[in-house]
Amino acid sequence: MKMAVRILQEIFDFFCGDWLIFWGIALTVVVIEGIERLPALASARPWAGLIFFAGVALSLMNSLKRETKE
Repeated sequence: MKMAVRILQEIFDFFCGDWLIFWGIALTVVVIEGIERLPALASARPWAGLIFFAGVALSLMNSLKRETKE
């Protein structure tokens, strides 16, 4: 059982690398989905690409900033 958990952790670390990046990008995707699906947010649809780029970039920059301080 421990070996299976360890393998899953390594796979997660390989694809996601960092929880901060993972949750930042996950939150960005949820916001974009909300913009695309909720009629109340229809006016934000032209900005969806920019919001996605900014969310991912901020997640990566924040993680990089944290890593360079350590």
